[in-house]
Amino acid sequence: MPFALSKTRVSREIAQAVVDAHLGTQRTMSAYTELTDGMYNAAYLIELASGLKTVLKVAPTDAVKVLRYEKGIMRAEVEVLRLLRARTEVPVPEVFAYDTSRRLIDNDYYLMSYVPGVSLFKLRRSLSANDRHAIDFRTGQYLRQINSIEGRAYGYFAQSKHQRPTWREAFDTMLGHVLQDGRDAGVELPLPYAEIDARLAAHFACLEQVAAPALVHWDLWDGNIFVDPETKMITGILDCERALWGDPLMEINFGAFGVNPAVREGYGVDLLAGPDARTRRALYNAYLWLIMIIECTYRGYDNRQQEQRARAKLVDEIDALGA
Repeated sequence: MPFALSKTRVSREIAQAVVDAHLGTQRTMSAYTELTDGMYNAAYLIELASGLKTVLKVAPTDAVKVLRYEKGIMRAEVEVLRLLRARTEVPVPEVFAYDTSRRLIDNDYYLMSYVPGVSLFKLRRSLSANDRHAIDFRTGQYLRQINSIEGRAYGYFAQSKHQRPTWREAFDTMLGHVLQDGRDAGVELPLPYAEIDARLAAHFACLEQVAAPALVHWDLWDGNIFVDPETKMITGILDCERALWGDPLMEINFGAFGVNPAVREGYGVDLLAGPDARTRRALYNAYLWLIMIIECTYRGYDNRQQEQRARAKLVDEIDALGA
């Protein structure tokens, strides 16, 4: 996998300095490995001679151009991880240190506990039907716990200045920001920008049904669920950086890439059965496809399969809303 533009390379020597600063000068590194699965932050597994394993996550440099919604998301992840550890039974890593001083690295970074296991994305095909059901059911239960935490306003966790008193206003702001990101980068969309904005906004009335700002993980796909391959238990839920206060129906588990019946069963409430739920879900899908199109230019991806797929999905979603 090529090194994404948003990722920051950190030498072993600098990583040792980070360990010295936050975990103690007597902690000697025995191994240092880049973790390549993620596509935004850089991540490195640090193994210490004492046996402790920790992960160093490093935000992009200030010089890297990111989408508006991505600004400040490392702070959001740190705060959400701490919130989930305090308020739920969701297995998330412990944050050992969070540093914004830029003293050792010219970026924000944090150290968290290592999550053992294998991502469900890599493991799923080798699992029995019963094991898949049990893991997905438990995922639904954890997702319900996440969504049970209420906030005070709507919008991205990382961006309090852009949060709004209603979900309709917040979603309108979020959509406006990603469309402006596309304009700024000269990304050509399948339809004119103004037309996309207008055709989606025509359905915003249904967003007024969302009565309270719930914590939404928004990235709980198989790659962010780690499982012990022996016990088949979930060992960790990762990557909370894109969390927001909004409508639980926005979780990708309820329609962006299909709906898993076991996750839905474990969640315990059928969000898709509510009034205008399908319309709200279509709006959220369209918003996600826009991000997936536009971010390809910002990341400098060589492989454009994601962009091509998202373009087709966006058109389908907008046409479905019109129908």
